[in-house]
Amino acid sequence: MDYYQILGLPPTSSALEIKRAYRKLAITYHPDKNPNPQAENIFKEINEAYDVLSDPQKRRTYDMRFAIFEVPEQEPEKPNHRDPKYHPGATRSPRKKQQDEIREFMAQYLPIAQWASIGCFVLCMVLLMDYIWPQRTSPEEVIGTNLRRSYAKNSSITWWVIHTSGSKLIDLPFEFSEEFPIGQKVTIHSSYFFNKPRGVQTGKIIVPIKNSIYGNFVFAPAALLIISFLGVLFRKNVDYGFNLGVISFVVLIFMGAIILIL
Repeated sequence: MDYYQILGLPPTSSALEIKRAYRKLAITYHPDKNPNPQAENIFKEINEAYDVLSDPQKRRTYDMRFAIFEVPEQEPEKPNHRDPKYHPGATRSPRKKQQDEIREFMAQYLPIAQWASIGCFVLCMVLLMDYIWPQRTSPEEVIGTNLRRSYAKNSSITWWVIHTSGSKLIDLPFEFSEEFPIGQKVTIHSSYFFNKPRGVQTGKIIVPIKNSIYGNFVFAPAALLIISFLGVLFRKNVDYGFNLGVISFVVLIFMGAIILIL
């Protein structure tokens, strides 16, 4: 019984081609969908062939056993070529085979990468609207303060943290500590949709909030917007579509971690 012949494939078929052929034949000869009395026997042969050929170890054993009974065809000897760079019958390099396997994997999961790029692009467009839309303002009061230091490799930054009556914790540069004592009336400027604080005002002084996704870390959503846009643009290309989708997902996780920390 030739399993390759049952699936209508050559012995050099890839795992993905075997899976596609099996699905097509299984739908055609399934007893519930095919009233032919012989459909059940054909369906069993298809399952048996797929069970062997879909398993790399079983397929290798089957190919070796099947090759014993094959009589190799005698190919006529080819004359030596004068050019030493010409190598007739050169076998495919392992690196080329590995590249084909990687591309097959990328093609299989390309739809997931496409949805990742589309989802990230839609999210970035919502964040962009939230950024450029007119800001909300809410009058609040400073009900508590404390100092916080963040340390870099060779330096440190001191922050003046204010607690507002609206349950907000906002880091401000320490030089503004005298402007925001306890009991000070302030106005919080926030984004329209997500209500993320973007600035604090007291009198005529407006201090922008730098520790924010719309402040010093605005590069994260900006990078995600560009990468996801390219992913949507090249979504049908296996190489670009898959890689850009994966990168978009990684940047999204990084941006989510920033939002949780801040």
